[in-house]
Formats: sequence, structure tokens, C-alpha cells
Amino acid sequence: MGEYRRYDEVSVGDVFPAEPLRFAVTAEAVDGFLAATENAGGAYRGTPRRAPSMIAAVYLVDLLMARRSPPGGIHAKQAIRFHRAIAVGEDLKIQAKVVEKYIRKERPYVVSDFEARGADGSLVSSGRVTSIWGRDQ
Repeated sequence: MGEYRRYDEVSVGDVFPAEPLRFAVTAEAVDGFLAATENAGGAYRGTPRRAPSMIAAVYLVDLLMARRSPPGGIHAKQAIRFHRAIAVGEDLKIQAKVVEKYIRKERPYVVSDFEARGADGSLVSSGRVTSIWGRDQ
């Protein structure tokens, strides 16, 4: 990852990353998620094969890293809305926008809204992530 962003360099309206991230919903990604969550996956073995909605937890990690926040930040809360099922083999595009910044108890917070969209542009998931920004060095 490149250089970290300072809190004062983050502005409401910033979109990150500039170009949406791509997340390939592969059978391997789904199988890895099911194994990590100790889910036998019976509901996710049919035809056409679907992915669990909470695979969003996997693609959100990459999205949050794209903000380039310094180490030591805290993932304070998140809310995710699922708009449609995800098929294995789909490619998703994920992007977020800073919608709020504030200081509470001397800690800097950043609130971002995100969307994950299918190749056809349809909305797969959306939500909000609130983070305490890492300490600027």
C-alpha cells in the first residue's frame, strides 16, 4: 500500500478508490468464506450457484484498505443492506464515498457509504462504515 492519508487530507465527498475495486466472486472465494465461517454451505451448492451475502465482509476489507488510513484505526460500526443475490462467477465493482467527518472524545471519525454493483450496474449491496481514523504520524 502507498503512503497513508492524514485525517486532515480526508474530505467529505472524497470517493475511494478513484476507480472501483473489482471483486471476483469465484467458487474458491465462496468455498474459502464458507470454510472460514464453518458453514457446510448446503444452501450454496445448487445450480446456479449462489454466494452468501455476507461475503461482503471479504470485499469490504479491500475497500477499507483503499482509504489508506494509518495503522491503529478502529472499525467502529457498519451497516450493510443486501439488494439481490450474488452468483458465483460474477464480478463486482466496489466503491465508497466519505459522507461525514467529526471528532468525538478527541478521536477523529470518518463515515463512508459504499456500494457494490454487478457487471450490469445492478446494486448488490450498500451500506455505511464508521471508523476511528488511525493516528497521523
